[in-house]
Amino acid sequence: MKYIFIVNPASGNGKALKVVQNIKNVCLENKYDYEIHFTSGANDATKIARKYRFSQNIIFSVGGDGTLNEVVNGIVGSKNMLGVIPCGSGNDFYKTLDLIDDPMPLIDVGKINNKYFINIVSIGIDAEVADNVSKMKKIKIPPSQIYNASIVYTFFKYKFKNINVEIDENNIRNGKCTILTICNGRVYGGGYKIAPDALLTDGYFDVYFVDKIRKPFIPFIIGLLKKGTHESHKNVHKSKATRVKFKCPYDLVCNVDGEIIVDNKFDIKMLKSELLIYNDKKLIKRFLKG
Repeated sequence: MKYIFIVNPASGNGKALKVVQNIKNVCLENKYDYEIHFTSGANDATKIARKYRFSQNIIFSVGGDGTLNEVVNGIVGSKNMLGVIPCGSGNDFYKTLDLIDDPMPLIDVGKINNKYFINIVSIGIDAEVADNVSKMKKIKIPPSQIYNASIVYTFFKYKFKNINVEIDENNIRNGKCTILTICNGRVYGGGYKIAPDALLTDGYFDVYFVDKIRKPFIPFIIGLLKKGTHESHKNVHKSKATRVKFKCPYDLVCNVDGEIIVDNKFDIKMLKSELLIYNDKKLIKRFLKG
């Protein structure tokens, strides 16, 4: 069994690149059989992971949530285990994984159309905030304020989405929404606690549908999301589901683990106990800190 490290050198403003020497030192000290690969563009991490689909290894994602999503899409269906070395700006999935003490948990994975995801899918104002982050990165503002700047920009530009949502076939919602999220993990957007009780191993998504809300009240809802206290709000509707379908007459921006896809029809399925995680926290800390 090899230890395979897929490193996105751009993640976390170079943080992923900085831990490479730590990884080498720890692997040499422990006499691990290891390989390190670097990505240089979109989908590279998926392509690299797929090269090992016929063997059994531990494949580590060394980067942020986007890199992790690509690695997951290269691992699902193989005998490989997934390791997560969080080196991105948000590391939202790891915030949920870090709550699990099991050193080798078998976790659920979602599938949206033809793409796998491990954390959260969303549409609405939050997805467009994520989409607009790339625009904010072109503006000379502190990196820590990029997400907040995107919130402000999106607030003024946002148009409510008129969608049809089918949750486990019998719970149907139609109309305009502010946010729709399908959650495997608990956190997104760099720390927003959208699904405070979600579990990676229960076989269900936590689904949140937020009705259309007058724009002046949206910042209040976003504040509740930040703290994870939104579930009791009258315009927030929570469901448990294994399958969610939604569609719209026009294309929607959909945030999938921090990556953006655009379509007008989505079919989301729960894949229960699909992926084995190598969750040795002491080893991960050594990789991160040397």
